[in-house]
Amino acid sequence: MKKEIQQLVDKGEMLPLMEEFYTIQGEGYHKGTAAYFIRLGGCDVGCHWCDVKESWNADLHPPTETIKIVENAKKFSNTIVVTGGEPLMWDMTLLTKKLKAEGMM
Repeated sequence: MKKEIQQLVDKGEMLPLMEEFYTIQGEGYHKGTAAYFIRLGGCDVGCHWCDVKESWNADLHPPTETIKIVENAKKFSNTIVVTGGEPLMWDMTLLTKKLKAEGMM
């Protein structure tokens, strides 16, 4: 990864996006609610029960501008699920502030 891009990823201005999609939340408090999933690449935990091991290697998933991720999400739902991999490997400050500023939860 180029040094400039790595710096943007380190600051949370870009994130390794594995996939993003609109679906129905299948578990938890928002079960049955239309939701937009943001799946980030990269995992430093490696749980044996993980059903998306393809997400573990962040280098396989293109760094995507956080602003573009938010713009895509707001087209589909106010309920957002950020998942991975392990999203907390990354600085989530910018993503969560921008989602909240757009009225998404």
